[in-house]
Parts: sequence; C-alpha cells; structure tokens
Amino acid sequence: MKVNRAVRELAAGNPRASGGAAPKVRQPAPANADPLAQLNTAQRAAACFGIGEPGNDDDRRNAAGNDDQHHPLLIIAGAGSGKTTTLAQRVAQLLNHGADPGRILLLTFSRRAASEMTRRVERLLRQRRGTRSLAGTPALSWAGTFHGVAARLLREYAGRIGIDPAFTIHDRQDSADLLNLVRHAQGLSAKSKRFPLKATCLAIYSAAINTQAPLREVLQSTFPWCAEWEADLKRLFLEYVETKQAQQVLDYDDLLLYWAQMLGEAVLARELGERFTHVLVDEY
Repeated sequence: MKVNRAVRELAAGNPRASGGAAPKVRQPAPANADPLAQLNTAQRAAACFGIGEPGNDDDRRNAAGNDDQHHPLLIIAGAGSGKTTTLAQRVAQLLNHGADPGRILLLTFSRRAASEMTRRVERLLRQRRGTRSLAGTPALSWAGTFHGVAARLLREYAGRIGIDPAFTIHDRQDSADLLNLVRHAQGLSAKSKRFPLKATCLAIYSAAINTQAPLREVLQSTFPWCAEWEADLKRLFLEYVETKQAQQVLDYDDLLLYWAQMLGEAVLARELGERFTHVLVDEY
C-alpha cells in the first residue's frame, strides 16, 4: 500500500516519499533582527514605553524597576487592533531589559486569555533567543485573571485581614443558590406580590457592591421595577453577607472587594506596591 510504503520511506529518511514537498524547517531569526518588526508605530511606542528600543542596554535599569520611568499608560483600541500582541511584546521587552518576571503582575479577565498571553510571551522570548526550547524561559508566576490573583493574594494575607485562608469560593450559580436559600428563609418567595427572583437579586447585589453606590441609586438607575422592594432587599443582602461570613465563603464580587479593601490599609498597600514593579492589564 502507498501509505505503508510512504511510512517506510519516511523512516528511511526520504521526506519526499509522501508525495509532497519536503517540510520546511523554520530557521531561527538572526540575532540582530528587530523583534518588534511586526508592530506598527503606535504599537511599538506602547511596547517600548518607558523601557527603550531593543538592544539599548542603557535602558535595562529602567525595566528593572526605576519608578521614575514608568508612568501609567492607557491604550484605547478596538477589537482586532492588536492589543494582546502589543501587551505580549511589552512583557517580552521588559524581560529582555532585565525586569524580574516574578515581579510582573499580568491581569486578564479569563483564564484562557491569561494562558494565551503567557504562551505568546514564551513564544516571543524563544524567537528572540533563536530557540524552540522552553528551557531558560522566565516564568510569569503572577499572570492570571483578576479573580484568580485576588484569591491567591487573599489566601496569602488571610491571617492579617481576618479571614480563613481555607475559604470557599462560590461561582455565580453557587452564589445565586445561597442567596435563594436566604430569600426563602426570610419568606420573601411567599409574598403575595412576586418578589424578584434569585438571579435578579444577585444582579442587584453585585451592581451595588461593584459600583459602591447606595442600593436606592442602583435600583432607580438600573432596576426601577424592583425599587418597591428596597427595604426587603437590604435585609436580604445583610443576611446573605452574614451567612457567607459564617460559612467562610467568598463570592466573585467578594474577591475583588476584599482585595480593594486590603489595599485600603496603608501597610498592606505599601507591601503589595513594593512587590510588583510592573502591572499590566489586558482589558478592564
């Protein structure tokens, strides 16, 4: 059979036996090749902001942590404009200029995006070194989602902020179910006039927590059809929080809220600020 013959030919070292052209072997980029050649002018400026161009050894100390050189940079761009590519190139540029990979905080919204960002950076670093091996590639130990990084920091600092380091994390469905249990326990589901369902209650609670706005304002601006239940919702949310605390449970909103509250403590904020020399956010 042709397939068997092709396999034997390939094993014998004849790459053309399959009937196609010999596979192309990608050659490593020349050592002096511009690693940012694929970027346009605006992307290149963002990737090099406060760091310097490739090959400029005078800028290595800047990437390593000279705060005077690293002012905040906000990139506003639409879908498909190369934001993720630019950010990956910036991380690679920082590492090539001497930044400590363990002090780079890279935040994304999804685990998939965090994994993709890490893979892109690794690929760029391998290309710059002219190798396919992962050996020696710096590990970005603080690359992850907002919620993932928050959970990790809260467990680490749990003893200093008064929570159990073994806390349980509830996803949105778990949170809605727990809120519904409290809703039933308070008799709200048995009212003659239909009380908001668990999903709506959770959406209202989440909006109030994340905007830090009074419940009345949230109801009036976003959930006007629920405004008549303001007093009942306040009682519901209070017992929901007390139930979570009693069970050592944090929901997704809590992860960000507790992290923000932790940064409100001057000593902890200073410690975390000194821990990271670069904070990069994919989207927010």
